[in-house]
Amino acid sequence: MAGAEEEAEVNARAKGLRIEAKARAWYAQRGFTVIPIFQPKFQTQGPVDFLALGHGRALFVQVRANQWHDLRPCKQFAALHCQGTLIPSFEVVRFDDGKPEPQVRVLE
Repeated sequence: MAGAEEEAEVNARAKGLRIEAKARAWYAQRGFTVIPIFQPKFQTQGPVDFLALGHGRALFVQVRANQWHDLRPCKQFAALHCQGTLIPSFEVVRFDDGKPEPQVRVLE
C-alpha cells in the first residue's frame, strides 16, 4: 500500500510542477519578471511559489490546481509582508484542468 501512496505523491508533485510552470509562463507573457522560490522536494511547501515583478508591482504568488484549499497560511503571509511603501500584494492562482486561463484571488 505504501507504494501506491508514494506514487500518488509523486504524481501530485509532478502535476504541481507542471501547473506552476504554466503559471510562471502566464505571468511572463503579461510582462512580469518571474523569480521562482526554491522549495526542497520533501519539505512542507511554503505559502509562496514565486515572485512576479513588473508594472510597478511585486506579487507573491501561490499556485493551486482545481481547488483553493486552505488559504490561511497565505493570508497570514500577506498580512505580515504585504504592507508598506512597496505595496506588494499576494495572489493565489488556480488552474482548473482543461481551462487555459486561471482564476486569480488577491489577498490583502
